[in-house]
Amino acid sequence: MSVEDRKKWGKILAKWTPYFIITCTFIGALLGSFLAYFFQGEFPYEVLAGGFVATIILTVIQVIKQKRKRDNLPEADERVIHNMFRFFAYASHISLAILLVALAVFTFLEYESIPILYLWLFFFSYIWIVGIVALIIKRR
Repeated sequence: MSVEDRKKWGKILAKWTPYFIITCTFIGALLGSFLAYFFQGEFPYEVLAGGFVATIILTVIQVIKQKRKRDNLPEADERVIHNMFRFFAYASHISLAILLVALAVFTFLEYESIPILYLWLFFFSYIWIVGIVALIIKRR
């Protein structure tokens, strides 16, 4: 592949990659809805409706973002990408350490089972905190 081909495909991929990600997210919501239907017997229309609304909102945001962009500067440089990679690595290791310590505490307190609600709360708080901090890191 020549340099000219790489430049041409780079522009195309930079433009269409966000739409591919949005489409894959909607396909994931659709697949999750069908899996819930097959395993539980009831089709979750709210998941499909939420995925469709999120797809439309994200598509509109991406169209506006691409229309407003007038220069060829990338979204992030090497330093920002390196800092985000380090942050995600540290955040995942710290969350695993917290889970390990929590498991040890529950074991020492002689619990035979852990309520699944605690795991869901930890999982969603991890995603929420990491997402907000990643937005802050990306803007700096």
